[in-house]
Amino acid sequence: DASESTYTLLANKHISCNTSGGWLKTSIYVKSGQRISITASGEITLASLSGYKYKPDGKSTNNSDSDYNYESDYSSSTSTYPTYGNVVFKIGENGTMLKAGASYKGTVTGSGYLYISIYETVYNASNSGSYLVKVKLN
Repeated sequence: DASESTYTLLANKHISCNTSGGWLKTSIYVKSGQRISITASGEITLASLSGYKYKPDGKSTNNSDSDYNYESDYSSSTSTYPTYGNVVFKIGENGTMLKAGASYKGTVTGSGYLYISIYETVYNASNSGSYLVKVKLN
């Protein structure tokens, strides 16, 4: 199935640590060995992180602030560990969270429904903005 599906992640709801609907269950069922591509665009504001704005790759647009350093501990464009604001996904409700960022292409290692979210360790309903996420199976 090479069709593309589009989803909207809301910053005031779809946060990975939100235990009440933080993960958006897509209508996409993937099987182990399938190729998947995820692209995301948009901008969110995370109230829990001093109101900084983020892009799907997790980079803040407030980098001129000398006090800002939330990602410095583990940020790397090649790191598979998500940083704040990253688009993340998992296969199945209890799957392992993986970083998608603004662009991801890979092979699925499990089977189940695809779930997507925004990575953050503190949920704050005052977050704003959204990401537009496109998912394609190859």
